[in-house]
Amino acid sequence: MRIAAVPRLTTLAVVLVASLATCGAAGAASVAYIDNGEVWLSSLDGASRTRLAAQVVNGDGDTEKWLDVAQSDNGRIVAVRNKPGRVASLSWFKIWEPDGTSTVEGALNAPPGWITYVYPLGFDITADGKHLVYGYSNQSGCCPISSSRGTYVRLADSAAILPIVTIGQTHPSLLGNRIVAVQDAGTPSVITVQDASPADPYENAFTPWLDTSGVGLELTRADIAANGQLATAEFETWDDGTQTVGKIAVLAIQGVDQAPTVPAAVDCFLPATGVATDSSLSQDARAIAWKDGGGVKVAGTPTTSADPCVLPSGPVTISPTGAHPSIGAADVAAFLPKTVSPPAVTPAAPSAPSGPSSPSGGSATPGTTGSAPVLTLPAKVTTKALAASGGVKVKIRVGAAGRVAVSGTVPAKRLGRRGKAIVVVTGAATAKAPGTVTVALRLTAAGRKRASRLKGARLTLRIAQGARRTTKVITLR
Repeated sequence: MRIAAVPRLTTLAVVLVASLATCGAAGAASVAYIDNGEVWLSSLDGASRTRLAAQVVNGDGDTEKWLDVAQSDNGRIVAVRNKPGRVASLSWFKIWEPDGTSTVEGALNAPPGWITYVYPLGFDITADGKHLVYGYSNQSGCCPISSSRGTYVRLADSAAILPIVTIGQTHPSLLGNRIVAVQDAGTPSVITVQDASPADPYENAFTPWLDTSGVGLELTRADIAANGQLATAEFETWDDGTQTVGKIAVLAIQGVDQAPTVPAAVDCFLPATGVATDSSLSQDARAIAWKDGGGVKVAGTPTTSADPCVLPSGPVTISPTGAHPSIGAADVAAFLPKTVSPPAVTPAAPSAPSGPSSPSGGSATPGTTGSAPVLTLPAKVTTKALAASGGVKVKIRVGAAGRVAVSGTVPAKRLGRRGKAIVVVTGAATAKAPGTVTVALRLTAAGRKRASRLKGARLTLRIAQGARRTTKVITLR
């Protein structure tokens, strides 16, 4: 079928629920995502990012990759990992608190009785950070073979408590503490919302909210902004085991207790590269993240019904290889390294106090007082250039006067060592006023000694000016 001929959502049959409330809005501060089996956190403009977790080598020597990540409205982050190809019931989750600490982890388990377990198919954490929800598709042995699809709900703590089972509601996301799901069917098309109850999110009662059967594509997932003003619906088509179509619809709504206005203020399909999936709306409905053929992207949300969606500006590519973005309230600054101690760099001079945060909840606008430094790199950074006497000159935009220090580390294993990452690049300069300062990056003695090992290495650059810090990861050429 021709996607251009797909009807808009507000022309479809809409099924209403009775009295469904929405939770209050909150500003988005960051987007968590998975990249190369690792967990990352980035500001919405991509200027500041940091790795929360690398791939894990377990006690059997197997490498476990992180598979999915979600943020709660209160800034808690949860991610799940497993060895590729291993049974899903051996999955493990870890939680990070808003202050950057992490003390909770445990098995992402399932009730026994099935031969084949497949989950998480949809993964989220409630607004208060207390419960996890994850979709499943399980199958029994012969004979006869039976199957079950639905959603698991469990406490977000380390206790090995079996989850509660909700049958027939798949690929869950959350609106506050209530589950938004896809009604299980041969060709799914109905978005359902969990009935309001003190038992949320354990309540096993759902009411159909929006019927999308007129789109002509299979519905896979929905996301609703915490303020109840915007929703996304994801659609797909598969051909011989390969996904050939992935579309994300964006729709203005008035909560989930009434039909969207016809015509809706926003009613369009997101412009994307290739197959688009994994949509995530900020709590205030002002930003949207998704994954397509170009990686993880973030943009402002559309405000008109022009189709395809007209975005306020071009999307920012957070990671060309990332997936599973989740916008939430976590502050990237809380997860950045607390100290930077590169060799041969003097301590940073005192700088101006931090200014107010931006409306999105992230760092203040680059170039204003109190903003985090923003690094601009050449298209390609080579080991040879870093080893030269002049080094590699980079531009750093700062929001205040003061000394700017840069250090770059690579994993110790890259240099044939063990232990923590090794500083191989440093640079420093003093900004006399807010604006742009040039810093020459050069190899340290350790870097020069093993320069031949650095080509192709993943270099983590940390830029610090007083208490303000930014992290950027590049590959050396």
